[in-house]
Amino acid sequence: EIKHLREIVKFDDEVYYISVNEEKEKQLKKLNPGAVNLKVYVKFNTSYKGLGIDRIMACKAVDDGIVVDAGSAVTIDIMHEGVHLGGVIMPGIGAFKEAFGRISKKLDLEFCEIDFNKIPQNTKEAISFGSIGAIILMIEKFKKNKKVYFTGGDGKFLNRYIDGVYIKDLVFRGMMKTIKELKD
Repeated sequence: EIKHLREIVKFDDEVYYISVNEEKEKQLKKLNPGAVNLKVYVKFNTSYKGLGIDRIMACKAVDDGIVVDAGSAVTIDIMHEGVHLGGVIMPGIGAFKEAFGRISKKLDLEFCEIDFNKIPQNTKEAISFGSIGAIILMIEKFKKNKKVYFTGGDGKFLNRYIDGVYIKDLVFRGMMKTIKELKD
């Protein structure tokens, strides 16, 4: 597989990357030994222990606000004047759905749009309300008067329930900021 990729991919420019997958990182380094792992160079102000590089890069793109990365897990991070104050990790929408399916086949339902102003009137609404509501309530807990920035596969969907902004490439914007700092 690596040999085939080497024939397809030509690295004429510098390659910068971040990785949370050690196996894929090894494959990339075999293809391009000169690729630069930005994790080594990133400057990020936080006292949080164990913050993943993907979260760091998403947060680095936002000086002040709430950063919500909604994928397999949902991470909610608080940025204030360039300082990361902390954050939470909770199951993503898909993980909630999967958990209900394991509990009972009767709960193995697709989630639906919800109206937080109405009490759920059926099981589909109830599991949707409980799952999506848990995420939204956690965002609201930290939001206060800050702007909310969504990214990740379910970010656009969750943005319907919060007055925020969806930025598909938020992690890459943090990477670009790091590269710029590296070159300055």
